[in-house]
Amino acid sequence: MTTITSAWAAALPNVIGEAFPHSRTETRRALEEAAVVRVFRAGRSILHQGDETSLALVLDGHVALRRTTVDGRQLIMRIVGRGQVVSILPLAARPASADAVALTASPAAVWRSNEVRTLATTDPGFAVDILDQVLATFEDVVGRLDGLLYQNALRRVARVLLQHTELFFAERPVLTRAHLPILVGTSREMTGRVLRVLEAQGLVSRVGRTRLRLLDPAGLATVAAGDDDSAGAREAGSSSGLTHSAASVNPLPTIVRLAETRSVITRRAG
Repeated sequence: MTTITSAWAAALPNVIGEAFPHSRTETRRALEEAAVVRVFRAGRSILHQGDETSLALVLDGHVALRRTTVDGRQLIMRIVGRGQVVSILPLAARPASADAVALTASPAAVWRSNEVRTLATTDPGFAVDILDQVLATFEDVVGRLDGLLYQNALRRVARVLLQHTELFFAERPVLTRAHLPILVGTSREMTGRVLRVLEAQGLVSRVGRTRLRLLDPAGLATVAAGDDDSAGAREAGSSSGLTHSAASVNPLPTIVRLAETRSVITRRAG
């Protein structure tokens, strides 16, 4: 164990107390003894999608939950920091449903899911703490799903920038323009078009090859709030191809109509 890792192992009891405040003293002690503490460099995976589920607790830094779809697309569903769990379903005996990727140098403690599950069965307070962490992740995922289904690209980019203001616009940013497409769920080209619209409105500006500067927080918040009926929002969206039809927002009605049409054609052919 390196000196840096030893220092974070010494800090582990405090972070465990922050993450699981309702757990018993003996449960926290068992977690301390069973933890594997490592420092992960930026870009390294703490957990891998598809691997056996584990519980990972961030001790410092920022970690992204990144899911890869069956067609190879990637989406960052959540960003967590100190005292937060990066596992989506830490007690489930099933493969991990997302990668946990360090955005900065991030020390983390990792436990096998069966170890944590055993402790949760004997300590209701610890089980509730884990449930609270899981529900927080679930709320973030549902919010991201709402954005993908019902918000245009302009609003989604604005919301992501507003949600992660400190990470995008800090003096030493954790997130850059390269992270936007997989945070928003759009192509790099579409994200670039949105940024040009936001620049034209004087809300943000691009700096160098990767960074962004926030110029008008209130204006960005207005766009993020979704005042899509305003003339400015309609003009910005339509002129840049950022609006979408109801069918593109929610494809289910179109799919149903196509299925019904195919059924009618098949019956007539018969």
